[in-house]
Amino acid sequence: MSRKPFTVMFGGQAGYGIMSAGMIIAKAAGRNGLWAFVVNEYPSLIKGGLNTCTVSFDSRPVKAHEERLDFLGALSQEALDQNYEKLVEEAAVLYDSEAVKPNMARVPAGVKLYPVNLLGSLTGEAAKVMANSAMLGAFCALAGFPLAIIAGIMRTEFKKENILRQNLALLQQAFDLTRQQYAEHKPFPLVFQPDGEKKMLLNGNDAIAIAALRAGVKFAAGYPMTPGSSVLTYLADHATEYGLVFKQAEDEIAAVNMLIGAGFAGVRSIGATSGGGFALMTEALGFAAQGEVPLVIVEAQRGGPSTGLPTRTAQADLNFVVYASQGEFPRIVVAPGDIEECFAETFRLFNLVEKYQVPGIILTDKYLADSSVIHTYFAEQGLTIERGKLVDEAWLGEHQPYLRYSITPDGVSPRAIPGQKGGRHIVTSYTHGEDGFYSSGNREYAQTEPEVTAAGLDKLFSKVPAMLQDIPGIKLHGPREAELTVIGWGSSKGAILEAISTLNQAGRLVNFLQILYPSPFPAEAVQSALQLSKKTLLVEGNKTAQMAAMIRAYTGFTVDTCYLKYDSRPFNPSLLLEKIKEVLA
Repeated sequence: MSRKPFTVMFGGQAGYGIMSAGMIIAKAAGRNGLWAFVVNEYPSLIKGGLNTCTVSFDSRPVKAHEERLDFLGALSQEALDQNYEKLVEEAAVLYDSEAVKPNMARVPAGVKLYPVNLLGSLTGEAAKVMANSAMLGAFCALAGFPLAIIAGIMRTEFKKENILRQNLALLQQAFDLTRQQYAEHKPFPLVFQPDGEKKMLLNGNDAIAIAALRAGVKFAAGYPMTPGSSVLTYLADHATEYGLVFKQAEDEIAAVNMLIGAGFAGVRSIGATSGGGFALMTEALGFAAQGEVPLVIVEAQRGGPSTGLPTRTAQADLNFVVYASQGEFPRIVVAPGDIEECFAETFRLFNLVEKYQVPGIILTDKYLADSSVIHTYFAEQGLTIERGKLVDEAWLGEHQPYLRYSITPDGVSPRAIPGQKGGRHIVTSYTHGEDGFYSSGNREYAQTEPEVTAAGLDKLFSKVPAMLQDIPGIKLHGPREAELTVIGWGSSKGAILEAISTLNQAGRLVNFLQILYPSPFPAEAVQSALQLSKKTLLVEGNKTAQMAAMIRAYTGFTVDTCYLKYDSRPFNPSLLLEKIKEVLA
């Protein structure tokens, strides 16, 4: 790439504070005028295993992580052995001289090795708890990262004075030792210059939870399942502050039914899970659709099938989520591509599911859910909570008998909630008429069951045309006409944007068609965007090109080439750039 971030990876055994070290340098950068993108990788083990934290820095917002490492800090042999190939020419490798022995045959040309006795006299739990402070001190000495701003972040992170003193002392000690051992060091390639702009370091799950609170959510329920769990823990941590009730249910079936109950009662609610948990929710998803009860679920994808890879990423649940549950019914599925969309589209979805009285699903993945980004504060101007056709008692008094499922031109019926005078009604999982009574068990419908059944299904799907007009189904990034259109969805957005930006700067016309809402599928908008495409490349994190099949099914359009990645790791700009160049050649 013509321009790339400066990328640092810290690696070591679980328990050594590897991720904390990465988050500290990212926060330090963010508070001093720089931008960062943080990716944590860890195995699904109760204890042990290699943990890594990769931080990409730049003087502009960073849209995706890079795997080409300018600096590697290794506290374990595995941390070095698994990353030789990622080191760029003239990269620096800092490693603990007691725990790590480099294989010189695998060290790329130009890479400089810096063994340091990082743990020194630290033993037992002290070595684990404070190893990250030693690594940070040595990193600052070798990379030219200002030690003072690391110390400043530590002062805000450590609440106990004695713990703070010990870590600051170790930070300085490792810095001095490394400087004495290696007098030469490069200045950090980016300029630290506080700009006064308020920024935060957060991941996709944080952004979704913040949006849910802003949208007026008062109830959350779920059963922990990586990588969706931190949506729920964030809400639980802020429950008292925002007047929210959080319930950890005994399983996902109980959780989703609690959420439906809250929606029936007029309370905005949210649940979060991954593919396995969502599998248990699918029958209740149909109940929400049949009962026309608003529902919002976060489905954070991970590698599969079955238990799969709990702490790795994938984009393989698209078909599952779009078509989940028995029967046919419309649902809204949004696949945000970055932190900003996690916030904005979550807020929008809460309005949409109440307006159209349908289930809504936020489809993310481990990469987006768990990666942290330096981001400006979210703009909240113009964010208005819209409750759809919720009616009051005055309206109910004028519309008796109240028919919860009355047939309307737009398919959306006036909605009452329990306790309102004149609003008594039945919500059932069975097919029903306008009054909510079961179409097969009611004598009134005995002769007209086929008509009542068809009318009910027609009513559900008559909402779709207005939904398609209301929902920003796609985004087209880059020039309207291009020699290549890259098609993608979800978390691949950042890597695609970085790659095509490099190509556009080099004079190649490449654009990006982002499918933001896979359901209801924006067929007309996709067709329009692809009409001027000379060549297409689909980028997708699964084996079977699920989005390519959806595009073909809804529009008849067949993409020219697919770049599919299903090795449990996310796309990155450099590798994607090479693939696009191959297609353009």
